[in-house]
Amino acid sequence: MAFVNEVISQEDWKKYDIDQFKRRCVWGGSTHYWTIDRERNIWFRLYFEHLDRDANGVEMSTEWDFYWKGSFIPLETKTVRQTRSDDGERYGYLKVLKIEIPENIQQYKSEIYKDLKEAFEASFIGRGIYTDRSKVKSCKVDLEYEGELI
Repeated sequence: MAFVNEVISQEDWKKYDIDQFKRRCVWGGSTHYWTIDRERNIWFRLYFEHLDRDANGVEMSTEWDFYWKGSFIPLETKTVRQTRSDDGERYGYLKVLKIEIPENIQQYKSEIYKDLKEAFEASFIGRGIYTDRSKVKSCKVDLEYEGELI
């Protein structure tokens, strides 16, 4: 099964106890949609976008929830470049500012990064169900972490 974009059901909200992830800051975690691959037990969602209100809402950074096979991996990114071509392909180059991979799954880092990139692409860089599919047909993402593409 592949990733799908959907509204989080009440059943899934309780199953994954998503309220626990909302507790890390009082202003974040309000999105009720995600990108999920149920077969692999992986999901991804936008947690909070830090915007510079003095600069007309320019994105400063974005926090994400990434759940990978039983482990929660919070991360923060900064969009370096984002474009959409006339043929409907969206492209994003994001710099990973912080990623917290638990010690017990460190040995799976390369697989985690591959799945994370796939989730970003499937979610259309976090827009998921709100992506206008009449305009955006596909998505490609490059992720940089500590000076390297992951």
